[in-house]
Amino acid sequence: MEVSTKRFGIVEVDEDRILCFPEGLIGFPEYRRFIVLDLDKGGFLKWLQSVDEESLGFVIIDPRVPYVDYDPVFAPADLQCLEAASSDELVLLSVVTVPGDVKQMTANLLAPLVVNPAKRLGKQVIISDPQYTTKHQVFTALRNLMKRTG
Repeated sequence: MEVSTKRFGIVEVDEDRILCFPEGLIGFPEYRRFIVLDLDKGGFLKWLQSVDEESLGFVIIDPRVPYVDYDPVFAPADLQCLEAASSDELVLLSVVTVPGDVKQMTANLLAPLVVNPAKRLGKQVIISDPQYTTKHQVFTALRNLMKRTG
């Protein structure tokens, strides 16, 4: 199927790549169908694009790349609608805010997107752990990670 996007124009997508967020995303409850597009080949930045609204899209990342210790705890009721037998089947994504200075980009670790890729179901879940906020510095985390591993 063809999906019209403001950022990429028209993209051809297999319908089996559409993720359904039955409750929508925080602030956008009416938009429930999304696709994930690569922003940079081989990189960790992705784009979450609404199938039904071409101007609605978000930069996303796998939060466990820059934040290797990120391990949010979810209430069983929060994940029940994802139809996963265990949390190991789920993928976490974080919405990223990219200001004019990309080195100041931040990731929302307080309300990750939790996805069951096998069922193509997702939910944005607000976690109650006070160590997580909506503005974690991405470049700082990557730099610290490189220091530890390099």
